[in-house]
Amino acid sequence: MKILIATCSFCMASASLAAEVVQVCKLGAKASSRVELIRDDSVASTHIYYLQYAGQRTPLFGTRALSRGADVAAQCVGTRQRALILSGEFTANALQGVALTNNPRTHKIARLDFAEKGRPRWLYLGPQHLMVVVPSSGYGESDARYTLYRHRFSGKGHDRVMHVPDLPPTTGSEVIDLTTVIRRHQPD
Repeated sequence: MKILIATCSFCMASASLAAEVVQVCKLGAKASSRVELIRDDSVASTHIYYLQYAGQRTPLFGTRALSRGADVAAQCVGTRQRALILSGEFTANALQGVALTNNPRTHKIARLDFAEKGRPRWLYLGPQHLMVVVPSSGYGESDARYTLYRHRFSGKGHDRVMHVPDLPPTTGSEVIDLTTVIRRHQPD
């Protein structure tokens, strides 16, 4: 019986050590929603990534298979409004990422997914929207200089992808240069 208890205790301790909190972020203007990015289950040079909030842990992209990633960069950013932004090599033939913040209207977590050949360069946090801008330099689906992903908090046409020649106006938004704040998390 003692061996069984010791074995169970060892297994539980090993399982709890496997998961690693990569980033913690309190989202929104009042930093009211705590979200954690967790990596677990090492597979070759990758890990399975999860989001944990409101007592729930879910795979980052819906399933464990789609949430297996490498070279993941993540950071909690923003001064007036906090957001978690991350990107990495997951299952798509591009860098995939997610930006999360607290919707000031509904007080629920707003999520914006994106996938491009390069990492995002700017994050716009405003009272009406969350935007991610990726320089495209005219390569890819369009000859535009930037690809813009936008989530409107109003819920009307909330997620859009646009190819634009210029950066969006900064009026009313906090613009964060992600090249200076994103940290990469490499597998051990």
